[in-house]
Amino acid sequence: MTQLFNIPYLITTYGYLGIFIIVFLESGIFFALPGDSLLFTAGLLAYAFELKIYFLIPLIFISTFLGGIMGYEIGINLKKLNQFYFFRKILKEEHINKTHNFFDKHGKFTVIFSRFVPIARTFVPIVAGIAHMKYSLFIKYSLISSFLWSTSVTLLGYFLGQIFPQIKDYLSYVVILIVLVSVLPIVYETIKEKKERKS
Repeated sequence: MTQLFNIPYLITTYGYLGIFIIVFLESGIFFALPGDSLLFTAGLLAYAFELKIYFLIPLIFISTFLGGIMGYEIGINLKKLNQFYFFRKILKEEHINKTHNFFDKHGKFTVIFSRFVPIARTFVPIVAGIAHMKYSLFIKYSLISSFLWSTSVTLLGYFLGQIFPQIKDYLSYVVILIVLVSVLPIVYETIKEKKERKS
C-alpha cells in the first residue's frame, strides 16, 4: 500500500498504465491516492523517464474525465451500490455531506474548481450524481475541469524540470510541498466553518 505514494516507483514500474489507473480512481472513486503530486512528478520526470509529454497529458485528461464519469454513475446508483462493503467503507457519510454542501453553495462551477482540491475532486462527481445534476452539464464542466487540471499541473512540473534540472534531486521535498499546498483549500474551509459556527 505504501508503494502507492512512492511516485517515482509507480512511474518507473508501471509507466503510463499506472498513471492512468491511479488518476482514474482518484478522479471519482477512491480519494486516498496521490493526485496533484502524481501529475506534477510525472511532468517533472517526463524527460528522465522517457515519458512523452504530448502523450502523457492526453492520457491524464482521458483518465481524469472517465474517472469523473464513473463517480457520477456511482452517485446515480448509490443506493444500489451501498449494499457492497467496498463502497460502504469508501463513501463515508461525512465526506459526502461536506462535498454536498460545497456543491450546493458554489453550483455548477464546483465541478471545475473541485478538480484542484484533494478529496473534493473525488466526491464532487459522486454528489453530482446523487443530486441528479443534468448529465449534459456535468459532461461539459467535467471536460473543462479535466483539461485544466491535467494540463496545468503536468505542464508546471514539466517546465520546472526543464528550467531547474536539479529539482529532481529534491523530489521527496517537492512532493511533500505539493501535498501541503493542495490541502490548503481544505484547511481554509475547515477553519472558516469553525469560525462561522462560533459566531
